[in-house]
Amino acid sequence: MKNINKMSRREILKKGTLGATGVAAATLLGSNTLAAQQENGKVFTSQITAKTAFITGGARGIGLAAAEELAKAGINIVLFDIATEDIPHVGYKLSSESDLVDAKKKIESLNVKCLAIKGDVRNIDDLKNAMQKTVDTFGSLDILVANAGVTQVGAIEEFSPQEIDVVYDINVAGIIKTTQAAAPFMKQQKSGRMVFLSSALGRMGNELFPVYASTKWAIIGFAKSAALTYGKDNIMCNVVAPGLVRTKLADNPYVLGKMMPNNPDSTFDGISETLKPGNPIPVGHLEPEDVAKAIALFTSDATNKVTGEVFDVSYGSLSRSIA
Repeated sequence: MKNINKMSRREILKKGTLGATGVAAATLLGSNTLAAQQENGKVFTSQITAKTAFITGGARGIGLAAAEELAKAGINIVLFDIATEDIPHVGYKLSSESDLVDAKKKIESLNVKCLAIKGDVRNIDDLKNAMQKTVDTFGSLDILVANAGVTQVGAIEEFSPQEIDVVYDINVAGIIKTTQAAAPFMKQQKSGRMVFLSSALGRMGNELFPVYASTKWAIIGFAKSAALTYGKDNIMCNVVAPGLVRTKLADNPYVLGKMMPNNPDSTFDGISETLKPGNPIPVGHLEPEDVAKAIALFTSDATNKVTGEVFDVSYGSLSRSIA
C-alpha cells in the first residue's frame, strides 16, 4: 500500500492498478474490494459494488459448492434451479424446493446477498426473467456458471427417444439458452465471465454414458464458439471438465446400478476405489468443493485474459487423452 498511497486517484485509474495491490480501479468485472484514495494525507475507503454470479443447478452439488466458493469472496449469488425432484425420463431424483431454500440460507450465512429462483433451463423465458431480476436486484450480471445437467446410463441402443431428448434439452440446449439470456447484459457492461461445466467424459468416449458424454463434448464446442463470439465484448468463456464427482447425479441407485450391474450393493465409494488404480494419482473421485475452486479460478483476475480454454479437473485421468 506504500506506493499506492503516493498515487492520486487519477494516476491509479490511468495506470490501471488492479487487484494485487488491494486497489480497484476498473477491474474486468467490477469488484467488492475496497478502493483506497488519499485526501489531506489520509487514506479512506469506499465500497465498490459487489460482483454478482448467476449459477444454474445451484441448489446442490457442484452448483452449490461453486456458489459457496464465490460467496466467500464477497460475490452476491443467484441460485437458479429446477427444484423439482421428478421430471419425466430422468432415472433419479433431482433437487427439491427445500434443497433450494436450504441452499439460499447457506449462502446468506456467508454474509452476501442471495436470490433463489425456481426455473428450468429448457425455458428461455424462465432464464430471461431470472437474469432481468438479477440485474434489477444487484445492478449487474458479472459471472455465469452454466452447471445444470442430467445424465443417462446404458448402451446406445437402450435409450428411448424421450430419454435422449431430455438430456440434450437440458445439457446442450439449456446451456445455449442460458448463454443467450445472459449475453445481452454482459455485452452491455462490456465485461463478464462465463464458466461452462463439461466433464472428463466430454474428452473421451464411454460405452456406459454415450448420450451424456456426447452432450459434454457439445458443451466444449459451444463454449469455444462463445469465446470467439464474445471476446470483443470482454467476456471470457471457459470450461471446467471434472472427473467423477460425489454428487446426486452420480451417487444414486439408478447410476450406481448401471455402472456395476452385477453388484446390487454397489456404492459410490466402491466405484471410486475401482477407478483409483488406473489414475496417475491415487484418487478415484472428487468432492464438489474441488470443482468449485476451478470454477472460481475462471472468475478471478488470474484469468482475465483467458478464454476458450478447458480445465480438466480429473486427477490425471485424461493424461493419455488427445482430445
